[in-house]
Amino acid sequence: MADNWGFYERRDGGEQLRVLVNTGYKGDEPAADYPDLLSITVNLYPVREQVKTRRQFVAQLEELESKLEAWLESGRGAIYAGRINAATRLEFYYYLPADRPGEDALRAWVDEHWPHRAQCYVKPDPEWEFYRYLLPDTLEELFVHNAQMIYALIHKGDKIAQPRNVYHWLLFREDEDRLAMERLLEKQGYVIEKEKESKPEQDYPYPLVISKFEDVKLDTINARVRELHRLLAERDGRYDGWGAVMRLSPAKRFRRYVRRRKESAHLALRRVLSWRCSQSNQNEAGKQ
Repeated sequence: MADNWGFYERRDGGEQLRVLVNTGYKGDEPAADYPDLLSITVNLYPVREQVKTRRQFVAQLEELESKLEAWLESGRGAIYAGRINAATRLEFYYYLPADRPGEDALRAWVDEHWPHRAQCYVKPDPEWEFYRYLLPDTLEELFVHNAQMIYALIHKGDKIAQPRNVYHWLLFREDEDRLAMERLLEKQGYVIEKEKESKPEQDYPYPLVISKFEDVKLDTINARVRELHRLLAERDGRYDGWGAVMRLSPAKRFRRYVRRRKESAHLALRRVLSWRCSQSNQNEAGKQ
């Protein structure tokens, strides 16, 4: 089964959780050969007290995660199901094969490779109930998509803190619900984008495109999607995604301009060379 990782945020019992889950096993039957759930919980307080910068803090946790994953997956065939990051702790979850190492061996490895306090325990979970708890619900799946889009924008050099028109696509089963939503959203400061293209679907034939002028930071987008998802649920509507024009830094814009100029010049040169080669071949044929 191929890994397919998704990240989202969830509130559970008044606590804000940042969840990373391997959704590659979603929809499959629990793996009978992996009946036990391993949990390793790291207390974050001593880590924060020891390091001087956030970068060092993150680097230590990433190093632990990498070593743990290599040890459990390579030689012991464990399945990395996901992790939960809370304000005071970081939890790693693995499903272990039936011939797993004993708990003493697991604790010994953690004690050897992690200098701070950590809890390690194994419990039976043959139906993978905890894995299903980790999986995102409908709204959280939108959060996963938001994170993927925003990380892609950052990778391409987008200045995500810079405001721009952010467009949202909504779909409705009934036209009266769409019209009611239009009136409501206009009162809340949204712009109705009547000229923006939107494709209806068979079960949702009435589309609506709206926009809001704001940044595309993850917290901003998630809050907006949460609000729209709630309003749509009251009108049997469906949220169909968002989009925005990239905002690059001056340096990125200049590099992109130079790259495009080079590509245009290379294309023009290839066309000239191709034309000259064609003319030369025609001349040679004429001489014969």
